[in-house]
Order: sequence, then C-alpha cells, then structure tokens
Amino acid sequence: MDLALFYNDQPLNTLNHSGDFSRLKIAVPGKSGHLKITFAVPVLDIHGYWIPENRTPSTKIHWVITAESAAQRSFPFISFFNAGQLNRLSVGTTDLIDDTRITAKMNQEKCTYDLTVEIALSALSEDFELIIDQREQIWTGSLADWRSIAGGKLPEFPAGAWEPVYCTWYAVHASVLQDWVEENARIAADLGFKTLIIDDGWCFDAMKRVTPETLVTWYELIGDWEMSKIKFPDFDAHRQRVQAMGMKYLLWMTPFLIGNKSGIYQEIKDTLRPEYVEGCHVFNSNHPDAASKIIAKMRHVIEDYKLDGVKIDFLDSILPNINTPLGADTMQFIREMTRNIREVNPEALIEFRQSYATLQMIPYGTQFRAGDVPFDFIDNFQRLCQIRISMGDNIPIHADPAYWHPQESAENISRHMIASLVGVPMLSMDMTCLSELEHTIIGFWLKFYQEHRNTLNFGKWDIAYHQSGVTYAMSVTPEETVIILHDSARLSEALGKSSGKVWICNLSPDKPVLENAECFTPTGEKTAAGIIPAGGLGVR
Repeated sequence: MDLALFYNDQPLNTLNHSGDFSRLKIAVPGKSGHLKITFAVPVLDIHGYWIPENRTPSTKIHWVITAESAAQRSFPFISFFNAGQLNRLSVGTTDLIDDTRITAKMNQEKCTYDLTVEIALSALSEDFELIIDQREQIWTGSLADWRSIAGGKLPEFPAGAWEPVYCTWYAVHASVLQDWVEENARIAADLGFKTLIIDDGWCFDAMKRVTPETLVTWYELIGDWEMSKIKFPDFDAHRQRVQAMGMKYLLWMTPFLIGNKSGIYQEIKDTLRPEYVEGCHVFNSNHPDAASKIIAKMRHVIEDYKLDGVKIDFLDSILPNINTPLGADTMQFIREMTRNIREVNPEALIEFRQSYATLQMIPYGTQFRAGDVPFDFIDNFQRLCQIRISMGDNIPIHADPAYWHPQESAENISRHMIASLVGVPMLSMDMTCLSELEHTIIGFWLKFYQEHRNTLNFGKWDIAYHQSGVTYAMSVTPEETVIILHDSARLSEALGKSSGKVWICNLSPDKPVLENAECFTPTGEKTAAGIIPAGGLGVR
C-alpha cells in the first residue's frame, strides 16, 4: 500500500508499506506545523477495533473512529481485528509527545477504511517511526510489539510502589479529619497496607461529600496547597505517628485545576482557560512563568510536610488537540514537576492515573492507578487489564480503591479483592465500621498478594479478550501461575498456558470444576475439593 505524506497540507513524499510488518522512518520536516499521513486498508475480516481510550475492544466497526493523544493523555495506536481477536491491521507511531489524531473513516464505495495520522509538530519533535502491522496474531501481541519499539528502558521503581494502599477518598471524600485518619491507618496497617493516600479535602476547611449539589463548586478552593489547620491541627506529629505504623504518607494534588476562590487564581488567571467547571479553570501549560508558580507550591507540599510522595491527579484535563497543541509544553511541565519532587525526596512515590498511565509517563511516575470505579469490581478488573496491555510487565499498576456497600455479600467483597490482584491492591472503606467478615476477607486476599507478589508483580501477564470483555488475566513464572478468571468457560484455555503450581482466583459468578484442586471459600476456609466457589480460590 502507498502512504502519502503532507506537511502543512503540501505534498511531501510517498512511502510504501509492503509485507505484513513495516517500520517506516518519518523525517520531521520542521519543529512546528502539521504533518499528515494518509493511506487506506480494506475492511476485510474486520469485526472490531481497540484504541487506548477504549476500556475494552469494540465489537462494532464504526463509520468514523478517532483516537487522540498527547504527552499527557493516551498514546498513538489503533488496532483492527476479527471475531477471533486476530490482528488485521495495527497502526502506531513512536512519537509519544506531540498532539496526534488518528482517524479511520469508512469508505463504503471502496470497501476501505481511509486512515489519516495527523501530528502537530513542536520544539520537542524528533524523527519517528510509523509502525504498520498486518501479521496474523492476537492483536494484543501487535500492541506489545509496538510497545517494545516505542518504549524505553524501565527505571528501578521504589519498593514502596509495590505495597498495598489505603486511600481515604471513597470512605469520606473531603470530610477527612486527623483523628479519623490515624484510627483508620492503624487498622489498615494491621491488615497489611503499607501506603496511605490522603485524597482531596486536606487543603480546605469545608467538610463535604460528593453529591450533585456539592460537585457544582467542588474545586473552587484548589490550587494553594496549604494544610487545613481545622482538619489537621497537628499535621507534623500526626504524619510521624502514621509513618511509625509502617505506612508511607502521600497527599493528593492536581496542578492543572485552579479554583476560582484560590489565592493563586488571582496571580495566574490570565493563563487559564475560560471554561468554568466544578468551581475551577484549567491551566494552559504554555505559560512557563505560571507553571513555575504552580510547581513551587507543589514543591512546598513535599518539602514542608515531609511527605513520602504524592498522588498527581487530572494531568489529562489538558486534552489533546492538533489545532491548539499543548503536548510538548505539558511534557516540559511534567518533567520539571517530577524533577522538583525528586530533588526534595529521591524515593518519593508519585501516583499517576488511568489516562496518563502510558509509556511516555514511565520515567516520571512510580505507580499507575485505574480510574474511579466505586462499587464496580468488574470495571476495576477491565481497567487494570487496559493499563497492563498499554504499559507492559514489571510496572507497578494499582487498582482503584475497592469500595462496597456495607451489606455486600462475602462473595462480592471477595471479588472486589480478586479484581485488584491484576495490580497492587487498594482499599477505601471506613475501617472502623468493617465487620469481622470483611476483615477476614480483606486479610485473606492481602496475604495471598504478599505470598504471590513475585508472580503478580514480575511474572509474564497474559490478558485474554473475547467480544468486548476480558475473559481472564494470568501471570506466569516457571514456578507458578496465578489466573484471575472472569469467564469460567475459558478455564481450560488458561490452564493450557499455565506453568508450575496453578492458583485460580474466581472472579466469575460460577463455580467451575477443577479436578483434584484444593478449594477455598471467600474467607479462606477449605471447602469441597474440585469445585471453586464464586469469589473463592482453587489450587492444584
């Protein structure tokens, strides 16, 4: 197939893709302007597609598909495949910084998808590769091959990045108080959690929960990052007491949301976008002086409050846009922000969220967390799998905090914990209100995580899709295999890929039969051999 290149809408040259796999070198013609690559592929044996914004594959081939990415959100990749999940066309670039838009438009007359890759070139632009893969393999294999070309060497992540986390968010939202935190931290530490995240609410006095009414002005005070003396009257001593429990202490921050009642709003309001949503404006990252002020306030938090790290939220609030690109400027901000954090504390834990859990963020974050999924362990599972196929193995991927109704069944509580094992477990319940049953289930699965963390953290992960969902996720080492089973009909398929001793964590609602398996209930008690309970565990 021939590919046409255009620079600022003027023809540049033509490239040829031949065979099943091409790495086409694209020379950047300038450090600004608009680069466009166009080509067409037949809509032949194509039944679905995946782009990084999709939690799971689409089983519908839409007339127009658009995938947008930039440094701070998503990445430039699209895959088309058939009903058997076999790759028919995967396309990606190795330019992970510049604002990019990949568009596939269905041409019904010619029976093709007409593809366009558009890149807003910047001062950071370098020559890159366009990867075109038409090999017949499972499409996640094509994604992995693109990842191996586009990615770099993994850093050495801090040991704390692999430890289970207790987060305050769902439990209390912004109604967070020092004494409550300490009481919950003590119980969480006793269960095996090693990191504490104080989420939104620590930097203003108002006690509030998220409701349709409070959300309208929720972020109006965000941006100054000063500790609430009402909520935390003795923060330094409080932090030391929590750290003495064996827990790392992290605070939540969001650099790009500037509340209209914050002090910094008056200083940098000319650099903010005009849209006013939920009490705040979004910062435009192409203002270096204002960026320096924001970063200085963030540095103060790490330095003066003597933290072990931070949760950095909403970097993705600056959306990719090839017409008004900010990817390069945002990357400069992120580099400077993390440089300042690590200058204060070289071992700082830095949590990034789902939309910027990407290859380009690996040098800057230490852990990458699934998006908000209160009550929804299936979505937590799917999100964790999405991050795993996007980033690869040996990276600290964190579950969104498990959170359930106080009257939830043992089976479903256990399934919350099982889903979290695709990453590092995280919880956000009011620990003072947990029943003995809840304590037992949480403790059972945290113990399982600790006993199998080498496999879960450093094994070879295999994420299997069918239609629009994950059927199972499994991690394999020569010694053992851990299977997180979502579709019980696929158990034999997963077992066929296993190695060593096999542990089946049953996320499904079924009771699959596994001959000669020892089986355990959601509370860890032995039960009838060969039948794995829903929310239970089987081993053979």
